[in-house]
Amino acid sequence: MRMLNKLSKGLNGAAEWFIAICLGVMSVVVFAQVVCRLTSGSLPWSEELARYLMIYMVYVGTAVGIHKGNHIAVEFVMSLCPEKVQKLVDILMNILMMVAFAVLVYYGSKIVTITMMQKSPAMQIKMGYVYFSMVLGGVFMFFDAFVNVLNAITGYKPEEKGEIAE
Repeated sequence: MRMLNKLSKGLNGAAEWFIAICLGVMSVVVFAQVVCRLTSGSLPWSEELARYLMIYMVYVGTAVGIHKGNHIAVEFVMSLCPEKVQKLVDILMNILMMVAFAVLVYYGSKIVTITMMQKSPAMQIKMGYVYFSMVLGGVFMFFDAFVNVLNAITGYKPEEKGEIAE
């Protein structure tokens, strides 16, 4: 259990770095686009790149949110329930999310295969690379939800062991 939590922490740490790099690149590209519009002309590829980076940031960032338990929840209603009911609802919620993420990965991989023939208008990259964000994010989200289920079932609390830094 401990090793799985360390793997999850490591993957999510890498995901956070990936998101930070994407945000930095996106900021530079958008700033360059603004400067170029004011001086000479526009960069036709900049909006497209910023859009694709944002897509990756959303899917990978959602996985980080799942890892940290920052997904949408009605905590007030849950706080009124006994602890055993809260644990059961948490397990059920994570299992339902795992089903949704498995569907996302399955159909996302089909979309990636289909769209490998299409190219983006400005950058001329294969659109399958853009749609791969669904698969990558879905795999990360599934893994994090799986670890959450195992932690809830076994009663293992990684934050008590210093394994998850908020």
